Amino acid sequence: MKHLFIFFSLLIFCFIADAQFATGVANDSVLKESNLKGKQRTEWYTLDSTWTHHILPACLNENHVTLSCAACESVYLTVQLKIDSAGKLTSYKRIAGKMCGTDLSKNMEKCMLDFLFFIEFPAELRNIILEVKLGNGLKC
Repeated sequence: MKHLFIFFSLLIFCFIADAQFATGVANDSVLKESNLKGKQRTEWYTLDSTWTHHILPACLNENHVTLSCAACESVYLTVQLKIDSAGKLTSYKRIAGKMCGTDLSKNMEKCMLDFLFFIEFPAELRNIILEVKLGNGLKC
């Protein structure tokens, strides 16, 4: 009976470990953008630069927002991105988001994240949960 209990305990443990491995992220620790090093840092800043120069302006335009000191000083979204072993963004957790001093609209949030759901993340950014701040603000 004791051996049967040990067997089933090990079997359950294996299923849990396999399920975590299958999701691509076995450990749920969050890696903050500011803690990235080496190639990870380079790869993220390359993606972030592309996002800032191409996606953000399109989202601002789509949502009729113009960054200016008189009207709207900042638009940002802080999120935790869960990236699997295939380089796909599988989910995200919103930490904070503001648009012109008020809560970020769902439409703006979707626009800001669509690109990240579309792309394939490089190998250095796979199997992690990455916390980043997307967006821009003016120094007024």
